[in-house]
Amino acid sequence: MFRFVLSAIFSVCLFLLSTAVYASTTLNFDRHHNAGLDGVWNYYPNQLIIGSEASQISPSKIIKTVQLPASFLSISGQKDGLATFQQHFKLPESAVGQQIYLYIPYQYGAYQLFVDDRLLTKVGQVGVEEHHQTEMAPKLVSFFPNKTDVVITIQVSSFQHIRGGLENSIFIGFNKPILYKFYRQVIPLTIVSGVLLMIGCFMVLFALYRIAQRQSSHIWLFLGLFILCLSLRSFFAVPFIYTLFTNISWLWGTRLEYLLTELVCLFFLLYIFLLPHQLIHRFLLQITCVMIGINIVVTLTQQPLVFQSFFFQSFAISFLIFANLLYAVYRIYRDQIPYSKANAFAIVLVCLTFIHDYLLGLKLIDSVEIAFYTSCIYFMVVTLQLSRDYAVQSYKTELLNKKLLQWNKTLDKKVQERTQAITQLNEQLAHQVRTDALTGAYNRYALNIEIQQHFEQAIQAGSSLGFYMIDVDYFKKYNDHYGHLKGDDILKALVKTIDSILPASGFLARYGGEEFAILLSDLNREQTQKFAEKLCRVIREQQLEHINREDGKDFITISVGVAIMDSVHIYKSVDCLMKTADQQLYQAKIQRDQASIQ
Repeated sequence: MFRFVLSAIFSVCLFLLSTAVYASTTLNFDRHHNAGLDGVWNYYPNQLIIGSEASQISPSKIIKTVQLPASFLSISGQKDGLATFQQHFKLPESAVGQQIYLYIPYQYGAYQLFVDDRLLTKVGQVGVEEHHQTEMAPKLVSFFPNKTDVVITIQVSSFQHIRGGLENSIFIGFNKPILYKFYRQVIPLTIVSGVLLMIGCFMVLFALYRIAQRQSSHIWLFLGLFILCLSLRSFFAVPFIYTLFTNISWLWGTRLEYLLTELVCLFFLLYIFLLPHQLIHRFLLQITCVMIGINIVVTLTQQPLVFQSFFFQSFAISFLIFANLLYAVYRIYRDQIPYSKANAFAIVLVCLTFIHDYLLGLKLIDSVEIAFYTSCIYFMVVTLQLSRDYAVQSYKTELLNKKLLQWNKTLDKKVQERTQAITQLNEQLAHQVRTDALTGAYNRYALNIEIQQHFEQAIQAGSSLGFYMIDVDYFKKYNDHYGHLKGDDILKALVKTIDSILPASGFLARYGGEEFAILLSDLNREQTQKFAEKLCRVIREQQLEHINREDGKDFITISVGVAIMDSVHIYKSVDCLMKTADQQLYQAKIQRDQASIQ
């Protein structure tokens, strides 16, 4: 009797347990709202079953029910695992016979999803460790229920990965709200990534062209590479957009995600380092670059469990970099350094969001990834700033071009005017170079050129050439008595008087001091002598006072020495002609106030 009572009690307990295990969950969704499959699920550890098989399994073999989403680590304390999750759901009446969608975000590991006994989708290869193959990709599948009660079964396995299980919520509903949820996550990210890809390519090419022209643009090169790698990384990171249009394996997709992440960090640090005022200490940069290089080698050579763990451990150095940046920004504000404080604040904000995503990856905080979006905002601000600077520079260049066209229209006229002015200035300069500043007569430089030309012409033509040397008598005594200013007046009066009787073909030059020279061509000896005597007479007739003489006369007189070259008297050179005239002047100055001719 007692044994019968115990058996009855045990049967009742099993019935109650079975009723609790297989109780269905009501889903409330409509044409405008979807529903999540979060909640209590039956959990079959180390078993791969489908809906019909679950009814044949004793409820006592179910270790426990679990609350999804959940990871193997939170359920069993182990990252690796193989299990089946199953639950009965009651759909709305409006869903019967309609196309119902399931949106499964990426999961860490591999899974197969069944509705009742029909396989809807599979990602990766579910099985024990030897047969398991991880893949992470979002999936969108649909089915047509013929009744309101359905059993959803998900077989899951995960091995050699930092996470595993069903860690992301699954959604069910009609096409419009589900597709909206799917595309809202995928399409904006794809568009933003595409825009960043174009910006990165443009900036890299822009920097390379400038570097080719030997212009310093390395800072823009590293910023462009940073943008380029970040945009490419977004295709290989959550929600793993690359799986929608490529056949890259999960292993290489994960490698590329971490490689691009490491390159993003490297180029961002180099960009910050090249900014003014050295926001990052050189030694800290060198250590970080070495660590990133080691990460790249590990990522290329090791399995995901190794390189992912190593990456998260080594990324802890970012806290030192962040502290260094905070100190650099503090120094900029403290010392009032001329710098874009908004830019410095934005860089710190981007670094802070990288740390936020790092903590999110470690599951230390519950949030969503934001570093990509803050970086996008920063890039767009920088790009807008560059675009504005380029637009302003282009506008200034356009204005300069317009002015240049206007200047070109008047350039010929101005060139003619300037050329004419320069010609006049050259003529004036040439005249000044050949003219004595005091008397207005030609100077010794002009005399040397002129006498050489006259001498050569006389030789070639067989004509005559007369060279006159004139000296003012007792001129030193005049200066001593009357002063040098009065002496200058005498010299100017002398030139004026001689000019008044000089033939049009004659040439008068100041030889030096109170001495003058005259060139006359085509005169015979008699005419040459008469003109020399005339010179003495007209100066004498001026009666320019000079009471400090030694010969008893009280007026200015001159002495003249003349050398003539004709068919009878031929000189070998100009020097011989000038020397002869100088000798004749010496003879004339013995008596003074007379002319002597050779």
